[in-house]
Amino acid sequence: MKKNTDKAPITVPYLPSMGRLLGFASKGTNDISEKRLKDSDLTLVQWVLLTALWRKDGLTVGEVAKYYKSTEASTSNLIERMVKKGLLDRRHDQIDRRQVRVFLTEKSKSLSHLINFYLEINEVLLKGFNEEEKDLLSSMLERVIENTQEDLAKG
Repeated sequence: MKKNTDKAPITVPYLPSMGRLLGFASKGTNDISEKRLKDSDLTLVQWVLLTALWRKDGLTVGEVAKYYKSTEASTSNLIERMVKKGLLDRRHDQIDRRQVRVFLTEKSKSLSHLINFYLEINEVLLKGFNEEEKDLLSSMLERVIENTQEDLAKG
């Protein structure tokens, strides 16, 4: 019989749900990431957004949304919170004033050493996996993501 994290026996067995497995894996990943980012005063979603800008500062809101696989409205809200926190600056594009570009501040630039933070998390998540298993898992998860995006695009 499987057990939960409270060490109490589970009275109803789990269904073979891919969503449950991915959801639990995602929650665990988010929890350990948030715990490790706490001292930097960043959330995981903020870190993900910053990873794009640390590599290419001045992206448009649309480009950030595409990178983050989110809507522009949701991304704009996140950017607004990060502007208030002093992590980002928004400016209209000099050529196309309708476009808003997002830039790092000195505060967020000082956190750029965290760009490889994912390697620490990968070590935890992939402990005991050989290189072939790591590659296979990454490839399979990329396919799952593509499948979800394809299905969502259908409307």
